[in-house]
Amino acid sequence: MRYKGILFDLDGTLLDTNDLIIKSFQHTIAVHYKREVDIDVVRSFYGKTARAALEFLGPDKVEEMTETFREYQNIHHDQLAKIFTEVAEVIQELYNAGVKLGIVTSKRHDTAMRGLKLFDMDKYFSVVIGADQCQNTKPHPEPVQLALAKLGLKPQDCLMVGDSPFDIVSGGLAGVKTVAVRWSEVPWPDVLAAEPDYIINTMSELISLSLQTDLCV
Repeated sequence: MRYKGILFDLDGTLLDTNDLIIKSFQHTIAVHYKREVDIDVVRSFYGKTARAALEFLGPDKVEEMTETFREYQNIHHDQLAKIFTEVAEVIQELYNAGVKLGIVTSKRHDTAMRGLKLFDMDKYFSVVIGADQCQNTKPHPEPVQLALAKLGLKPQDCLMVGDSPFDIVSGGLAGVKTVAVRWSEVPWPDVLAAEPDYIINTMSELISLSLQTDLCV
C-alpha cells in the first residue's frame, strides 16, 4: 500500500453539488438584493465556506443571507445533489483494501453527513471534519491536521484529494501529498497554481495511485 489514508474534500470532489450551490446563491441574492449573482465569483469561493462568499457578496446582510441560504439548501439538497462517476465504487474498493478514509470539508458537519448518507457512503469514512469543528478553515492546515490526528496517521502516509486550490494548499501546508481532480468546476489554472502533487482524470486512477507501491508518478 502506497498510502495508508486518503482525505477527501466533499463538494466538487465526491459529490456534484454545483447546481445546488449556484441555485442557493442565486436564490439568496435575489431575495435580499433583487439582482443576479456573478457565477464566476461564486465559483472562486469553491473550497471555502458559504459564509465567506456571502460576506463578500453582501457584507451588510450576512446573517440574514446565511439563514436564507441554509433554508434553501435544506429544502433542495436531496433533489439537486448528485454523485460523480465511479466515486461509490472506488470508495468501497479503497475501504475494502484497508485504506483509512476521511472527509475534510468547508461545509458544516451535519450537512456533510447528510450528503454522505444520501448516497450510503457515510459507513466508509472514519472521520468527517466540517468547518464548524475548526477554528480555521481551508486553506489553513488545521482541518487536515485534525483529520490526521483522529485517523492516527502521519502526513507522509496520507493523501488529500480536492477540486479547489484551497484543498491543495491546506493539504500541502499540513505536509500531505495532494491530488487535484480534473472534473473541478474551479478554473483549472487556479487549481494548477496551487501546485498539486498529482492530478487524476477519473476516480479509478486513485486506486493505482494509493495502492501500488511501484507506481511511477
